[in-house]
Amino acid sequence: MKMPKNIQEDKSEKLGFFARRKRAIDHYVAVRKERSKEVRDYFASEGESDPERLAAQRERDKVFVQGLKKIGIGVILFLVFYAILRTILGLW
Repeated sequence: MKMPKNIQEDKSEKLGFFARRKRAIDHYVAVRKERSKEVRDYFASEGESDPERLAAQRERDKVFVQGLKKIGIGVILFLVFYAILRTILGLW
């Protein structure tokens, strides 16, 4: 007969399928809460922000604005082309 190493193992062997699933989900939720708390604490820290992090954020902002400009130019060109095409075909 197999003897459990500790009481926790003994309890897990006696749990049913749904109880084991629930315990696994509860463990996952607890781990996610702890990780999100660490991230929240990191970004909500008071005082001077990390200069490297601020520089990286500015760089990401620049890349985002450049991408947004490209999308805006594409939309404007499409609208001009669409207006010209509708005018030529007399669909106004």
